[in-house]
Amino acid sequence: MISIRQLAGALNGLWLLYKFDARAWDYFDRSQQGFWASFIVAVALAPVQIAHRLLQFSPKAGGLDFVPYAVVQVLSYSLTWTLFPFLMLFIARLLERESRYFAYMVPYNWMQLPLAVPLFTLQLLTDVHLLPPAVLGFLNPVVMVAFIVYGTFVAGIGLQVATGTALGLVVLDYVVGLLADGMIGKI
Repeated sequence: MISIRQLAGALNGLWLLYKFDARAWDYFDRSQQGFWASFIVAVALAPVQIAHRLLQFSPKAGGLDFVPYAVVQVLSYSLTWTLFPFLMLFIARLLERESRYFAYMVPYNWMQLPLAVPLFTLQLLTDVHLLPPAVLGFLNPVVMVAFIVYGTFVAGIGLQVATGTALGLVVLDYVVGLLADGMIGKI
């Protein structure tokens, strides 16, 4: 559960983070409790993202029936939000930054909210044919660049690592996500 104080702090932190202000870290609850609370972002985004995935269902594709498909999509969404933080437990140890794990993961989870809300909303509007697919064709690269830029900033400050290492972690998150999606897509 997240407290009003944690939520207010995280939103203030996000405001500063998106201005590339390192004071943002002062507003995030960088404890274990704050880490678990930061997954409220995944919970908040879940309805829109899962609805998008469910609208992709096609009984003619010869795959799963709707209920097993829906279960796989919910599990897939959960996996995409938990796999990278799990891997980061080991990577933080390799980088000798274990003590900075929460200082990285808490803002990293929160950072995704302002990027995902417009993207997921536009995906949904495209799914129901209220927007042309070209809108997503334009927005996807913009969001990807923003994710790389802000993700690198968060990793650099949060873990106190060089920019190249921080960028490498963002790329790793992206590649792991693609691999997980690819494996789940085969189901």
